[in-house]
Formats: sequence, C-alpha cells, structure tokens
Amino acid sequence: MHKRFGMLTAAVLAAGMVFAIPAQADTCRWIVEDIKTPEGYDPASARVSGTDSKGNFSGTVTIPGQNNGAIVLWTNGEPRVASEFANFNFPQVNDENSAGTVLVTGVDRAGAGEWGVYLYTGGHIGNGAVTQVQAPEGYRAERGIALNDRGEVLFSARSSKDEHVVTVLWSMVAARPIVIDTPLGQGVDLDNDGTVLLHAGNTHPGYLWRAGQIIPLSGKGSFVGSGAIRGGKVVRTESTSPWPEAQSWLWENPDEPRPIEDGGTAWIINSNGLIVGGRSTHVGPSAVWRNTTLLAELPMPDGVRDASGVFVVGDDDVIYGDASNYGPLKWSCSYR
Repeated sequence: MHKRFGMLTAAVLAAGMVFAIPAQADTCRWIVEDIKTPEGYDPASARVSGTDSKGNFSGTVTIPGQNNGAIVLWTNGEPRVASEFANFNFPQVNDENSAGTVLVTGVDRAGAGEWGVYLYTGGHIGNGAVTQVQAPEGYRAERGIALNDRGEVLFSARSSKDEHVVTVLWSMVAARPIVIDTPLGQGVDLDNDGTVLLHAGNTHPGYLWRAGQIIPLSGKGSFVGSGAIRGGKVVRTESTSPWPEAQSWLWENPDEPRPIEDGGTAWIINSNGLIVGGRSTHVGPSAVWRNTTLLAELPMPDGVRDASGVFVVGDDDVIYGDASNYGPLKWSCSYR
C-alpha cells in the first residue's frame, strides 16, 4: 500500500501506450512496464501486493503443478522466491511498509497447521526473518490486513469463546494489543498515525477508529468495496442507478465528502493523494487522480484491454497491478 523508476526507454515505450496528463495537473506522462517474474513460474499467476515505496515490492506467484503459492520479493526489479516460506500453505502478502517489512498470512506446516499472521523482515537485503504475530489471549489470528510505517499491524482475529470476528491493532503506543470489537464494522485499512478505517457494510460510508474513539464518515448511499485510508484521507465508491453507474468520493475530513472528478470507482490512495480507480463507472478504464482531479487513464501493454482492478500504490507514486491472463504491471510517471 502503502504502499521509482523514471528512464523512458524504447523498451518501455514498446510495452504500451503513453498517455499525457493535463498540463494543469501533474505535468508528467504515465508509462507502463511488465514486471519480471521468477524463472519457471507463470507470469499470469503473479501478483504484487505491497511496496516499500523505494523501488522494492512483494507479492505471490503460483507454484507450477501445485495448488499452492510462493512469496516473492522484488529488489531493484529482480524477483526472488522467499525460501523462508517453503513450508507454508497458501501464503499471501497483505502489505509492505517503508522499512521493507512484509505482512504475510499463511499456514505454517511446521507449526500448528493453522492460519497465522507473520512479519517478514530483511528479505530485500538477504535471507529474512519470519516472526509470528500473536493474537491476544482468547483469540486466534486469522488474516493480516495492513501494516503502517510505524510498524503497527492490523489483523482480523476470531474469539475462541464464541467464534465472532474482531479487529486487532498491534500499536506502538499501547502496552498491549488493542481489540476493536464494535457492531459498527470491521477494520479494512490502517493509516500511519494508527487510525483504522472500519467497513460498515454497503449502506454507510464507514467509520474511523482513532485512539479508542469512533468517528462516522458523513454521507448516504449504497457503497461497494472496502475503501482505503492514507494521510488522513479516505476514498470510497458509491454505487448509483442504473448499473454500472458509480461515483467515487474523497473524505479529507469526516464531515465533508467531495466527489472525485469523473470518478467511477476508487480503490486505493497514497500519502500524496494519488488515487487509483476506474473512470466514470464500475467498469470504466483504470485511471489516476490527484485528490479529486482526474490526471489520466492508465496505459496498458499492447493487447491488454485493462488491468484487473487490484492495485498497490506507493508513496513514491509508483503503481503496481496486474492484467488477467497476462501478468504483473508497473506504472510510473515520467517528467522526461
């Protein structure tokens, strides 16, 4: 998330079209590149799920001939399958922070054989260390959600007593993990100041949990997707009639949502207010905005109609995604 390059070469131009950004906005051109995948693995099965915003990123790839995946770290563009997760079933990257720490969910066959949440450190500089994130007493961890630049971890857990699901925040400013157990929603994203975005279902834009206080986001409508928060700004998508009409919204404060220009969907936002989503409708082409201002539609490689709609955007304004039956992609904005 949260999540680099910049040389405009002939190889990059061959990878896809170049779109100009309006002069009144960011005066650069978005370019698309294929991401190199590990040798012997199907590129179409690879997905990027996190970045350190310094040119390195992480994700997964399907192991050939197996119903299982492998964790991949890309360092300076070069992929490495992380052998530290060789004994895991179904490992998946949930996030990566600016320190290069990766949040992973998976089943450790050498352990209890249950789903767990793990932090993977040092993987971009050599063999990394894997540390399990422990759930509070009376709960078991289920799935990693987000990791911020302070090293705080947000994950979902299930009560051992009655099986109901809660959100847990391992905070840097609390003596013990914080259990967020509220009927107002489940945690879906984590900001760098420890604010948690709560998903309240499709009939409410959501809530912010901040230091124990719950703050509603103003707005009415039918909302889809979980939304995202970064730098105190929240994006959500409102579904309107008839299908596939939609309108995306930006909250710079909880009381004043602003419509995003020609915004159909909004999937992710970074600390600079760069938003990635779909233009105009639920099924519109992938595009980028700076806060509420439309910048451009994202270019695609030759033969690719559009990306899958699953994106990561770093605080360096580099975007990662993938296209169905094609492979992972990277977009950056060149000022040359």
